[in-house]
Amino acid sequence: MMLGKQTLRQLVAMIVLALFVTQARATDEPAGIGVRHITLTDESRAIKASMGFAGSTVRRIDVTLWYPAETRPGDSAENAAPAKGPPAPLIIYSHGTYGRADNAMHLVNHLVRAGYIVAAPDYPLSSRAAYTKISGADPTDVVNQVKDLHFIIDKLLADGTVSPLFDHDRIATMGHSLGAVTSYFASFAGGVRDPRIKATVLLGAGDPVQAALSANMGLTYTWNAAASVPVLFMSAEHDVFARITGRPYAAYMRLEKPKYEVMVAGGVHGWFREGTPLPADGSNPDCLFFKTGAASAFKPAGCDKRGGFIAQARQMEITRIAVREFLDGYLKGDAAQLKRLRKLHSALPETEIRFEE
Repeated sequence: MMLGKQTLRQLVAMIVLALFVTQARATDEPAGIGVRHITLTDESRAIKASMGFAGSTVRRIDVTLWYPAETRPGDSAENAAPAKGPPAPLIIYSHGTYGRADNAMHLVNHLVRAGYIVAAPDYPLSSRAAYTKISGADPTDVVNQVKDLHFIIDKLLADGTVSPLFDHDRIATMGHSLGAVTSYFASFAGGVRDPRIKATVLLGAGDPVQAALSANMGLTYTWNAAASVPVLFMSAEHDVFARITGRPYAAYMRLEKPKYEVMVAGGVHGWFREGTPLPADGSNPDCLFFKTGAASAFKPAGCDKRGGFIAQARQMEITRIAVREFLDGYLKGDAAQLKRLRKLHSALPETEIRFEE
């Protein structure tokens, strides 16, 4: 049977995509995942009274740790024995506004099965799962979240049980939304950056500097450090929150290389992690945030749009592929993964990538 030229091109494109995804996931065999819950207390810092919390003279931070474990493949278990092998790279994930440590489990599971350890705090004044039982997030506490990242690294390095599991020279941060702002300042802001961070992934970050200024996050005394920390921005075409805090590529242009920004066509802010499904009326799920409480007084641009969004599962899949390639490249020295990242659009046509190395 003879194939037409257009049909042949489509067939070749499908084969290339299949090979791309197969290569990117070659080591993603189901693996066991261990889970530990750690409580850290910084007695040198207080938590202010806010959002229904009465305040505290010490700063308690609850952290969840996921790691490769000697459990049945595909299973997860509390306090399971760590898998045998060399120390793994460590990723510290920061949740967004009124989020929680476990709201990006599609990414966490993917990375742990690829040989990473992931630690995620429930920040006391911005997590809905924090022990503080806050009624909403207080963005003015982000300055303390940046300090929390320093503190978490200090404590994990000093922990006799956890410290041997991870490579102290391969530490990265990853954050979504408000957590991306936290991660950005911990890597790139003079006066508060932590030089132990070797790479950072920013999901739906917008322009973190503009966000910090507009919400009075306590970071106005910092400055842009000329730090060459590898960074991956994951951005979405219809991200309502990014539109409020700065246009795409604003933060990318400010930073030193190596740097990458992936734009997901049809994407939204909430779908880099587990998020709200597409509403029945086909509207942007990001806009549900602005329909209740004090936020209902604000009507951001883009909330009138109906339809034309990428599938939620597809945006999450793209996120996993790009994040894995970036981290493998810079924390594992895998040049082949960086090559795939540079050519991301060829295999994933819903993406556009800019980079400088």
